Amino acid sequence: MMNVYVLGSGAALPAKGRHCSAQVVAVDGRRFLLDCGEGAQTQLRIAHQKLQSLNHIFISHLHGDHLFGLPGLLSTMHMCGRKDPVDIYAPAGLKPALDLLFEVSGSHIDFEMRHHELASDQPEVLIEDAKLRVTAFPLSHSVPAYGYHFQELSLRHPNSYAYCCDTGYTEQFLPVVKGVDLLCLESTFMSDYEPVAVEKGHLTAPQAATLALKAEARQLMLTHFSARYSDIEPLLAEARQVFPNTIPAIEGRMIEVRHYPKGCEPQLENHQ
Repeated sequence: MMNVYVLGSGAALPAKGRHCSAQVVAVDGRRFLLDCGEGAQTQLRIAHQKLQSLNHIFISHLHGDHLFGLPGLLSTMHMCGRKDPVDIYAPAGLKPALDLLFEVSGSHIDFEMRHHELASDQPEVLIEDAKLRVTAFPLSHSVPAYGYHFQELSLRHPNSYAYCCDTGYTEQFLPVVKGVDLLCLESTFMSDYEPVAVEKGHLTAPQAATLALKAEARQLMLTHFSARYSDIEPLLAEARQVFPNTIPAIEGRMIEVRHYPKGCEPQLENHQ
């Protein structure tokens, strides 16, 4: 069984009803944190996700809205008595930044933080065992950025989930996520802001939908909405014109990731 818990769906800064990027992927009793924006540990508690159950943290890139919650989360883990190591996957630069912050603040972390630097321009398998494979793959952003693909291995029809945030339009990663059951893509802007999206290395809603279509994804989940949009329905409408089976990342929601035969995907009314 694979579930996704949406903790944050906003872009750049917190907005009313939206926190910065963060999700939990729960697979067969294990929990993996994807990004750790400001407020993530509060959102974890609200979602009843135990902090100490997180053994692997995946950071997509080193922009603040995706990692400013991480020092606080690690500090809380320490204060709550954690002894087990934490594996942290991120582009180069995160470890020295955390080391410096903990040094100048006089903080001490008792448990081991095992840093895994991502630098490859090709997909890279990070975790693989009898039940699960996690693959990192490069995206196209203003700084080095990576998406993450989760694939169950022990089922007759394995479930799969891919998280891509942040990225501009690129088809480079499509072979990695081809046929994925749930594809989460950033959708920072509507189509009238496409020049801004190109400049900043982000996607519009129709671009995200086009990538989902080309990836032959079963379902698309949009996230990373600009704070300029208090109502995300117009973004969903634009995406659904291209890829009808599109749902929003709504904070506090749990999405069950299931493998559906093509043409038998769940109906949208169950995910509004």
